[in-house]
Amino acid sequence: MNFDILGNLGEFIGALGVVLSLLLVARQMRLGHEQTRRNTRSVRAATFNSMVENSIRLLEHVFRDRELADFVTRAAEDPDQLTAAEQLRWDSYMTAGFRHFSNLLYQRETGAMEEKMWESYRRSFKHHLHSEGWVSWYLDNPHLFDQRLADEVRCILQELASEGVPHAVEWKAAGGRLGFNASIASEDRGPGSVPRRSLHPLPPD
Repeated sequence: MNFDILGNLGEFIGALGVVLSLLLVARQMRLGHEQTRRNTRSVRAATFNSMVENSIRLLEHVFRDRELADFVTRAAEDPDQLTAAEQLRWDSYMTAGFRHFSNLLYQRETGAMEEKMWESYRRSFKHHLHSEGWVSWYLDNPHLFDQRLADEVRCILQELASEGVPHAVEWKAAGGRLGFNASIASEDRGPGSVPRRSLHPLPPD
């Protein structure tokens, strides 16, 4: 056996080693992608379960407690008639509700929630915003939430206005503003900022 044959054999073995290495890397990458998909599915399943639990916790007190159901109905219909204690209760209930939808928006943005799932929650959110009480409360308190939620509320109110929902039409006629940025600016200036009232024209966002 001469040196040429040995050289060719060495090149063949080297090339074979490269091919085997590439096949091994490809297999490891495939396994890594499969594990990533499994992890993604697990995260989404856990997120979905958590969101359902949060929704149930928010709703179960209403369907279990008739007095609370009556209060929520009365507050949504005419929040201006609430006592100081009832107003605090309504503020807490509304904050929890809007925080819930704000969290859902965040889960969607991070990819933890599938788009079809968000669409179902968005329909529920839009249903709540059919209530003037919900919209009035948010327009008084946009500073408690982030820009993400403000954008979604604005979009839904525009849809409701185009559908002829009275309080949304009134909001649009008043300028279609939420006062989110103005609220943040007022907080930055400290106490004594201009009060925010629902459905009234507000400084531009």
